Amino acid sequence: MKKVLYILMVMIVGLSIKNVNAYTVPACTAKEMDRLRELASNVEFKTEYDIETVDKENKELVVNYKIQIVNFDKDLKIHYNSKFGSSSEDEILDNTTTNITGVAPGDTYTFKIYSYTDNLCTDEVLKTVAVTLPKLNEYYYFNKEKCDQNPDFKYCKEFMDVGDLYFEDIDKEFDEYLNPSTNNPVSKALGGNIPLYLIIGGGVLVVGIVAVVIFLIIKKKKKDDL
Repeated sequence: MKKVLYILMVMIVGLSIKNVNAYTVPACTAKEMDRLRELASNVEFKTEYDIETVDKENKELVVNYKIQIVNFDKDLKIHYNSKFGSSSEDEILDNTTTNITGVAPGDTYTFKIYSYTDNLCTDEVLKTVAVTLPKLNEYYYFNKEKCDQNPDFKYCKEFMDVGDLYFEDIDKEFDEYLNPSTNNPVSKALGGNIPLYLIIGGGVLVVGIVAVVIFLIIKKKKKDDL
């Protein structure tokens, strides 16, 4: 009886070893890597924002920013971290997550796209993408009408960081942009109401009169010397 049990145990162990050896991880072929790289090349990172609250009186906005991941295939995973983030650990995403919220404008996020398969091609870096979150320009938001009419004004861009400038400072520059002839030093010294062409014309006239006077003085002096 003991001999029969021993034989059965040997048979069971042998069958188990055979089944384990029968399963092997599929190889990583060049064709499979090309497919994965193509999937990675199709992935896009789109920056979006939505305005939560608007304080028109104090010209302030509360804006929420996010990054949307498009064409994120199940055979991929993404590691990312912010250049300005406090954590040194990467966040890891699979394709069940397509939106990243709580991101800060001005921060740069580096995304590494990896293969995520059940073959030996898994965990290979396929592509690296850096994404910088643009900051909504509040001056543009509250002055959209005049910015649409003057798109070349340097602070009339929808996305830019104006630093510590107050709206009043930008408005002064905007007035100078609209009226350059009244903001040159000579015009300001004369009250700021004289067009530039009159100032230039007046200057030419004065120089001409001085030249004529000097010429007459020299001519008279030569005549007296004779």
